[in-house]
Amino acid sequence: MRKYVISALFALFFSTVLLSQDYRIGIKIAPTLSNVRTSVGDGGTSLERDGSAVKFLLGAFVDMPFKENYFFHAGVNFASKATKISAQNGISAMRTEEYDHEYLQVPLLLKLYTNELLLDTRLFFNFGVIPEIRLNSANEEPGNILITEFSDFDLAGNFGGGVERSIGVNTRVFAGLNYNIGFLNTVKTQSTAYNAFTVKSNLFSLEVGIKF
Repeated sequence: MRKYVISALFALFFSTVLLSQDYRIGIKIAPTLSNVRTSVGDGGTSLERDGSAVKFLLGAFVDMPFKENYFFHAGVNFASKATKISAQNGISAMRTEEYDHEYLQVPLLLKLYTNELLLDTRLFFNFGVIPEIRLNSANEEPGNILITEFSDFDLAGNFGGGVERSIGVNTRVFAGLNYNIGFLNTVKTQSTAYNAFTVKSNLFSLEVGIKF
């Protein structure tokens, strides 16, 4: 089922590109900083995030204009993430666990440009939503038991901005900062030894790329 969903997303993306006029396609790569937000219901369980992890993001996209300086930004990203948490139940010892994930992201953003601030140089700001499909998860340690299964789908909000510069008639380079905040609980099933808890993702990215 997941293969069919991924194929449909790629088909939608490329059909949108073909139907659009005056569009710009591009690629980007980014080092990212992945961490989580945690909460727990009533009871004796204590849960908190246990630091962040440096990961990466790779993507292809299209910018489609619909008004002067206003663009619709859509694409497909491959993003790695991490879930690092520590939990304690009652008087038991603190337990720390780490999980690595791979996600397929489909950013759907509104992108706004300023007029030129310097020759061939403009600032941009973007915001929107990013549906995400989990491709894979791996435990750092075989004994991980806090989270037994992760949700297959997540939805994140995005906001960020950066600077773009023309280096030719049809070529532009850019760099930007983005923050993705997950809206959904990524935990599908958990250990029954702990009170019900939620884990939501954060992702900070420093993106660089080129458009044609």
